[in-house]
Amino acid sequence: APSEIFSGDRFFKFPLRPGNLARQLTPKTLARIAAENLRIKKPIEQNSNFEQFAINRYGPTLAQRFLLNYSAKLWGEKPASLLPEVAGGRLRRLDLSSFLQEMLFKGKRRSRHLDGSFFYPKYGIGMIADRVSEFIGTEQFHLNSRVTQLHHRAHRIERIVVNNTSEIYARSVVNTLPLTISINMLSPTAPQKLIDAAKSIKYRNMILCVFCLDRPFFSPNASVYFPDDEFPFTRLYEPKRRSPHMAPTAQTAIVLEIPCYQEDPVWHMPGEDLRRSVWEALQRVKQISFDEILCFKTVKLPFAYPVLEVGFLEKVRDLVAYLQSFENLRISGRSSLFRYLHLHDLFKSGRELMAEITKDSH
Repeated sequence: APSEIFSGDRFFKFPLRPGNLARQLTPKTLARIAAENLRIKKPIEQNSNFEQFAINRYGPTLAQRFLLNYSAKLWGEKPASLLPEVAGGRLRRLDLSSFLQEMLFKGKRRSRHLDGSFFYPKYGIGMIADRVSEFIGTEQFHLNSRVTQLHHRAHRIERIVVNNTSEIYARSVVNTLPLTISINMLSPTAPQKLIDAAKSIKYRNMILCVFCLDRPFFSPNASVYFPDDEFPFTRLYEPKRRSPHMAPTAQTAIVLEIPCYQEDPVWHMPGEDLRRSVWEALQRVKQISFDEILCFKTVKLPFAYPVLEVGFLEKVRDLVAYLQSFENLRISGRSSLFRYLHLHDLFKSGRELMAEITKDSH
């Protein structure tokens, strides 16, 4: 499924491709990028922050145009205050040699930096949750239920309190809740040092703005990234580009992501104001008639991304180690481990965790 970056009113292939850059950028900009990259003798593995990582690997021009501005928008922090790990795995092998390989072989050889191919559920990602519930039994799921306390004794989780009312006695627990919430719901309480550490780490929230449109497609891309500040959103994705069954033949839907903190005004913005703000910005990308909007909906997701700031590692390591000290508690997932993991990484770790639990139970 193809992706592009929209910057300076132009579309760029993502991951970046040398031929596409050559067509879209001015000769002066290309010459500056080439000179900067030729001065980079080899990728520097030891970088103290993401800004240093991006400039050391791609040069200041390319880094600022496509990486540093986008990262500042996504994480709400200066790139110099973020760890290199915020790049995830997507930029691991994106370097000058992979650029030259693509240029020489004109796309006939798959570059090492590309993510590869993925399976996508015919009717969307929700099919996975539906199939799990069918397999386990819907009666085993407690919907609209908030875990409010974790009671422990003798280094084991003994009881889980739900909605401050009902209790579940636990033999083995897998916890994917945000790390900060887990620490604060322990009874007896965690050491004060850990509670203070939990207060100092941050999560980024996400608002999803969904437009259902009366047209077959919005763009040829599954995802479009927006690094420029004039757009309130960081990414647009069109589910129908991953599976044609995600919308009727003559209709489509697009989802725009707005990252923010809990205290940011946009998190509390009324739905109509949010729709208007996003719609006006979207017109710069592609003109769409207001009459084409079939429906609009917002979905707010707290704890969407752990903010990997410089200096946080020791705090998180202590918090994770404390939770892992309970014999029957396993923590898993992006929010619980406080790691920037991709969905395919999470599926893999989930399978490994279930294999481990099955082995232990035998």
